[in-house]
Amino acid sequence: MSTANGTPDQKSTWRIGPFADLGPTHAAVRLVAVGLLLLVSGITGGMVLERYVVQGGASDKAAFADLEAAAEVIENNYYYLPTDPEERAALSGTMEASAIDGALSSLGDSYTRYLPPDESATAAEDLEGRYGGIGVDLSFGDGLVLVSNVVPDSPADEAGIRRGDVIEEVDGQRLTEPDPNEVIRMLRGEIGTDVSLTVIRPTSGDVMNVDLTLEEIVVPPVTLRMIEGTDIAWLRITIFGDSTVEEVDAAIQSIRESGASGVILDLRGNGGGWVEAARATLGRFLDPSVGPAMYEDTSPGPGGLEPMAIETGDGVEVLDLPMVVLVDGGTASSSEIVAGALRDYDRAMIVGTPTFGKGSVQRIFAFSNGSTMRVTVAEWFTPSKGRIQDEGIKPDLEITPGGHDPAEDPMLRAAVNVLQSGQSRPSDLLPGGTPAASPQATVSTTMA
Repeated sequence: MSTANGTPDQKSTWRIGPFADLGPTHAAVRLVAVGLLLLVSGITGGMVLERYVVQGGASDKAAFADLEAAAEVIENNYYYLPTDPEERAALSGTMEASAIDGALSSLGDSYTRYLPPDESATAAEDLEGRYGGIGVDLSFGDGLVLVSNVVPDSPADEAGIRRGDVIEEVDGQRLTEPDPNEVIRMLRGEIGTDVSLTVIRPTSGDVMNVDLTLEEIVVPPVTLRMIEGTDIAWLRITIFGDSTVEEVDAAIQSIRESGASGVILDLRGNGGGWVEAARATLGRFLDPSVGPAMYEDTSPGPGGLEPMAIETGDGVEVLDLPMVVLVDGGTASSSEIVAGALRDYDRAMIVGTPTFGKGSVQRIFAFSNGSTMRVTVAEWFTPSKGRIQDEGIKPDLEITPGGHDPAEDPMLRAAVNVLQSGQSRPSDLLPGGTPAASPQATVSTTMA
């Protein structure tokens, strides 16, 4: 995919699965799932990624005289300096990473950060959609590591781990006040590696000790199903990664062949990804002539908003079926751009809960040792020039998350009812903000 003007947007949200809204488990676990969504992507935050990677980066040339002098003092005077050359080199690397972290933290911007090689590799794996792991999506908060989704036929699935379970120990190490990056490193690795887990099921209090072997986990960025009993297509995008646009095109072809009457675009838990993939996805549902995909602001002062075009491709035919977009607190960055544009152009009604609010843009600088630095270089705004950063996208119809069973998903049920009402555009809402038809009426939404 060609270079474009995007970037990685990051926030404290880790990758959640298709049904991140947890049901009636005990109160603490429910609070974690609804209020502290964390996208398990190996990097802190949702992602708006600019595919602009500079080998070396400007920071390689930065001259911090006092920092260099302090390092020299340690090298020549520190009593506890390791005598083993390998240990000394490791300490030097740790000091360097800590110095960079300290310098960046002084900026007060949690999205401008340094990722060591292992975290950078994890981030790349998420965009590719393949990694060695056990096959779970996790949320973190309140001192818990909660399983928010289990990949079918994965080691975790075969061991009986279920959505809503809490991972208490990994290889005998109790996860007290767990660091998300560290937990991800413990649960990912070389295929064939063994890992032991202690898992608690809050609904029953049962404790399981399971031994798993890491396998290649393939997470499709796009899934398509028809909702049983309807002719409505349910198109879910979990990340705007390397293969997302290609898979969206294949899904749209299937939608056309199915004779579907409407589409539910599910962006819940989508923490972002490549911005060019988001712009190209918009080009599958909007004609580029309607206006920009979003605006980019590279200056904190007034003015300076630059339009960023909706992308298409040779032979791309816009799908004009009625559409509803599902969002939640895990919908971030590039996915907020998509939701905001579809709403601003009166293409689709937004259903769900307010999105995360990640509109700042990070550029990736890659270093020779495999580490990367993500630096905030701009903010993005919706086509109506609405601010995404810290504000997010407010749904046209706000629906409280539901329980464990996908058939009981009230957001999906509401989206079905909106489409069946024949009034799926924001302009279809009456002056009082009331839907023209009640979208919460009960219908069967058992998925095929």
